[in-house]
Formats: sequence, structure tokens, C-alpha cells
Amino acid sequence: MNDKKISVAMASYNGIKYLGEQLDSIRTQTLKPDEVIICDDCSNDGTFEFCSDYIAKYDLTGWTVYRNNNNLGVLQNFRLALSKCTGDYIFTSDQDDIWLPDKIQVMTQAMNENQNIMLLVSNYQAIDSNKQKINAHLKNITRNDGEIIRLPLKNYWLENVRPGCVMAFRREILERLKIFDLADKLHDSILWQHAIIIDSLYLVNRQLILFRRHENNATAAFHPALSLEQKIKYLYQDSELYKNFLAHSEKLGINESNRNLLAKKINFIEQRINILAKKNLFAIIYFVIANIKFYPTLRNALSDIYAAIFIKN
Repeated sequence: MNDKKISVAMASYNGIKYLGEQLDSIRTQTLKPDEVIICDDCSNDGTFEFCSDYIAKYDLTGWTVYRNNNNLGVLQNFRLALSKCTGDYIFTSDQDDIWLPDKIQVMTQAMNENQNIMLLVSNYQAIDSNKQKINAHLKNITRNDGEIIRLPLKNYWLENVRPGCVMAFRREILERLKIFDLADKLHDSILWQHAIIIDSLYLVNRQLILFRRHENNATAAFHPALSLEQKIKYLYQDSELYKNFLAHSEKLGINESNRNLLAKKINFIEQRINILAKKNLFAIIYFVIANIKFYPTLRNALSDIYAAIFIKN
């Protein structure tokens, strides 16, 4: 039996094409959420009305859809949805995926059994707009044996290796977000970072959602090809955030080993900023090769070279 209140937070915007399947998959979970919060960001395709009618049709107690007065954008709309959640455990949901029936039950049970888990992520099956399976280029994404493992900072270097739509977390992490946040950083990235620096980020090796990838994904819209100036801006913000983590390491409960890793990460970012600022292609290529082990993924490393070659500044 579960005695924890479960919330689901969804940020919607012009998502009517796939929304019904997603809401169905949440409504029919083997362990029902106590609360579903949907914040609609001024959709003009009937998304808000669809959600309102859906809630009324199934008489869904605890489900609420809000319509924003102004368009906030995906970053602030998700934060608004999270701020309205009152649950002990909070699941973040995109508007266009499909949850497998036991997603909430599996992840809730894992957190109930291990109090060290502040943030839990799962594996997923990527699908296209027609629900055809596609390959996802992430380590061990296809594992489906149910093993639960901790993701250590030394191996993952603060960058997400799972998207926000597969996350569940305790309210305590959300409270930290109110203090240590960056307004123009995706919520899933900063929640991930808060959990991993205190050794409380875990992965359940189960594919618990069908993760839909298509041209209108909000995260795809947020991550266009970046110019060197844009990359430098985001890297600088990351550096300042990590310095803030270090300055408050005792309050946050960061151990000495992770403090040292954070310091190394800050040093790498500052070197990366300096080399990108020079806009010298050959110098950037040399830096990437010499420091490849410090990049979270090969794709991230190649993005520096791509920005130097193809993106006009």
C-alpha cells in the first residue's frame, strides 16, 4: 500500500494531436496519481478545452487544468506546473508520450523501498509520430531487467542522460529548486544536478514510457543549433551555478569527493569558454580531442566543432 501523495505535472501547448493518448495512459495507471496538474500556455488549437472536457468526461478528482493569462514559454510553464503540485512524489510528463501501465507503480515502489532516492529516472522506448520504434543513442537505454542503480557524479558529469519525462522525485528536491535555480535552464537538467551532487540520483532499468520524438517536441524547439556566443552564454551560466553549489556545499550536503569533481567541472567549463571565445577552428578541434574525456557525450563534444564550422556568429 502506498501512503505517499503522488502528483503529475504537465506543461501543455498546442498538443491536441497526441494529448489524448498521453492522458489515457496516465488515467489508466495501475497505481493512480492523486493529483494531475496541467498548465496550458495559451494554446490556440483547443488543447485547454480538450483537457477540460477530458477531466469532466471521466470525472477525474484531483485533475486540474489551468490556462495561463500570457504565454510563458516551456521553461516557466513547467515551473508553474511544478509549483502547483502538492504531492510527496512528483512525476513530470510531456504532452505527447505514452506511459506504460505500471510506470507510477514501479517508480513509487522503488522510492518507497529506498529512502536515499531523491530523483529516479527510467529507461524508455523512443517512437516516432506514427508510434514506430526508433533507436535512441543513450547508454543502456534498452535494458529492461528492472535493476535499480545509483548514477554517480564521477561518471555522468552533471548532464542528463535521461529526459525529464522519465523522472520522478521527492518534494525535497523541488524545494531546493526554489533556492538554487536558473530561470532559463530546463527544469529536468537542474533537478538532475541537484540530485546527482548529493549521490541521490538513481536509474531503474525498465522501459516505462514510449517517448515520442517528432519535429514539434518542446525540447527540440528549445535546443536549436547554437552559435558560439549562445554556447558560451549557457556554459557561463552552468559555471556560475556550480560555483553556487560549491559555496553552499555544506548546506546542500555535498561530500568532499563530489566537491572536488565540481571544481574540476568548473575548471573544464572555464577552459572551454576561453577556447570557444577565440573562434579558432583548429584550436577548438585540438581542445576537443585533448579533453574528450571531460565531455558528457561524443555528441556534446562534436557540437563545439559544429558551432565553429557551420553556425554564423
